[in-house]
Amino acid sequence: MSNQNVKLPIISARLRIRRFARRDMESFAAFMADPESTRFLAFDDRQKNPRASGELLEATINSYDSDEPMLAFAVDDSKTNEFVGFCGLTPREADEVEIMYAIMPQARGKGYAAELAESLASHAIDELGYQRVVSPISTEHQASKAVAAKAGFEDCGISQDPGSGESVQLFVLTGGRR
Repeated sequence: MSNQNVKLPIISARLRIRRFARRDMESFAAFMADPESTRFLAFDDRQKNPRASGELLEATINSYDSDEPMLAFAVDDSKTNEFVGFCGLTPREADEVEIMYAIMPQARGKGYAAELAESLASHAIDELGYQRVVSPISTEHQASKAVAAKAGFEDCGISQDPGSGESVQLFVLTGGRR
């Protein structure tokens, strides 16, 4: 699977998944500076200040036209064009990819996260050819576990996160199980 195969935008009923743009800097920095928003995400404290989050976003934007683009994307409300969050994919094995999603505080509670997770997972399976989409979620993050279940992921119990080594609740969506 080549990272070049991600065809954007990905459109769902209410959302548009697209490349990040420099106009997203302020919203992304505000999200990253909010301790409650980043509490369960795998960003270190150095990335959570405006300068560092700006550098992270700039590196992401610059990577899109490279041989190894970062698979991190902005998410807009397709009617208002409001930045409502971001998402990403991390290839794990030839047939498995990890999904990540985050919704801005003011956009939570509207069902965007489940719609986003379902759309991105479907794209990973149907368009990119992955057989499994995994979502390792902090055992304490009840809202994200509910989102994964609503998006059709199966709760596979406690597992060790390959990235951090921490115990997580592993949710999995397989190609034939939607």
